[in-house]
Amino acid sequence: PLTDAIHSPGAGGDLWIMGLAVGGLGTILGGVNMITTVVCMRAPGMTMFRMPIFTWNILVTSLLVLMAFPILTAALFGLAADRHLGAHVYDPANGGAILWQHLFWFFGHPEVYIIALPFFGIVTEIFPVFSRKPIFGYTTLIYATLGIAALSVVVWAHHMFATGAVLLPFFAFTTYLIAVPTGIKFFNWLGTMWKGRLTFESPMLFSLGFLATFLLGGLTGVLLASPPLDFHVTDSYFVVAHFHYVLFGTIVFATYAGIYFWFPKMTGRMLDDRLGKLHFWLTFIGFHTTFLVQHWLGDDGMPRRYADYLDTDGFTALNVVSTIGAFILALSMLPFLWNVFKSWRYGEPVTVDDPWGYGNSLEWATSCPPPRHNFTELPRIRSERPAFELHYPHMVERMRAEAHVGRHPTALESPEGFGPRTEPDR
Repeated sequence: PLTDAIHSPGAGGDLWIMGLAVGGLGTILGGVNMITTVVCMRAPGMTMFRMPIFTWNILVTSLLVLMAFPILTAALFGLAADRHLGAHVYDPANGGAILWQHLFWFFGHPEVYIIALPFFGIVTEIFPVFSRKPIFGYTTLIYATLGIAALSVVVWAHHMFATGAVLLPFFAFTTYLIAVPTGIKFFNWLGTMWKGRLTFESPMLFSLGFLATFLLGGLTGVLLASPPLDFHVTDSYFVVAHFHYVLFGTIVFATYAGIYFWFPKMTGRMLDDRLGKLHFWLTFIGFHTTFLVQHWLGDDGMPRRYADYLDTDGFTALNVVSTIGAFILALSMLPFLWNVFKSWRYGEPVTVDDPWGYGNSLEWATSCPPPRHNFTELPRIRSERPAFELHYPHMVERMRAEAHVGRHPTALESPEGFGPRTEPDR
């Protein structure tokens, strides 16, 4: 009701509606572009199950975009029609604010995974490199990603438990189910590191920070999926803490991991690892100091969107802790910005194709930074680890023998017990 011409007069509301609609159109076209690129423009021999996990996640994200953003655009056009044409789409008799909430959250919950899945892909590229092992459960990770995407479009009304207008058991159960494919991903990430030769350069540290933070955010998500608990903490700072753990854990930690990981590939210079580690610890400590205490504030009853509160409410001490954490978090940007500025101009030059030594995907098979068009001719792909096989050709036969994807000769067929796979390039 607050969006009609009486309560929101002037052009501001209309510009907001049209801006979101045009932005959504751009996202939809970007999704079509990504899907077309992945489906039609892969290198020779790169089957769907030889693609990097990051590329898989971009593909699934783009499919989610095509499902979610048209709903938002339609809802916005309905709002514009209400304001200018008297269409009565959101009249209370037709569902009113509840109808808007359904349409918005049908977009809004897949949007969370549209944001998160690419960052899952980034850390999945990083863990094998610093564990000196192939990714554990490659196909399982892909199916888990598809499972998360499928479930993300059927749980939207868990944002609406407190309205009393949704079927609580169905949306609670489907929300619990999302923990299953997400848990599979965690199992695979931990399995990749298990008994690996781990090193803790900056990209790996930020990826581990992602794991710890996203795990806590996911666990509070399972708590919020329970309607009795949700009624207690809905619209409180518990929810603020939950979504910051989930979104900061994915976006910020994984983005920093990706920047430290691919910066030498993009610029031909290494970032300073000591500054990177300082940046990580300030970010990690600052973030958890800021947002961990907000779970307890929410449980104590501090509502969201309040500008102030009374001393007698008992929220002051934990808010002071949160504020100190926020200053530490802001301070953490300084070593990062200095690191990028200094390294871009004076950083250690990269003279090899793969400065980390164990890269798997194709970008590590070309120079740092890559030349125009990357390769003089299209490379032929024979596994999901083309760059690793290029740099370690003596390992190829052993990796083929130990692979769990596709068929390879058994000990009975090959006297040595291993050999090249008999599966043809598809």
